[in-house]
Amino acid sequence: MKSYFEAKNSKELCKLMGLPQSEAPKIEMRTQLVVAIKRAVERQKLTHAQAAEKTGIGRTIITAIMNGNLHRISTDRLIDVAQHLGLRVQLRVA
Repeated sequence: MKSYFEAKNSKELCKLMGLPQSEAPKIEMRTQLVVAIKRAVERQKLTHAQAAEKTGIGRTIITAIMNGNLHRISTDRLIDVAQHLGLRVQLRVA
């Protein structure tokens, strides 16, 4: 018997967490930023300490991002980290 719930997408996650569906795009955007940051760190073969130095933030913040622990990490900070790792961040509005 499972002691956890699974969500296949951000809309399902909002439903499970009792959040309004309007939060789904924000969750999706933050998820995409984290995935891109993780890939950039891995592709550049950076340690957490090296990534922290390159991005100008603390190693514990990098470790939190790499572990998906985004509590108290703003979207703006994620964008800054991505850009310092050489990523180009774009927002598309449809």
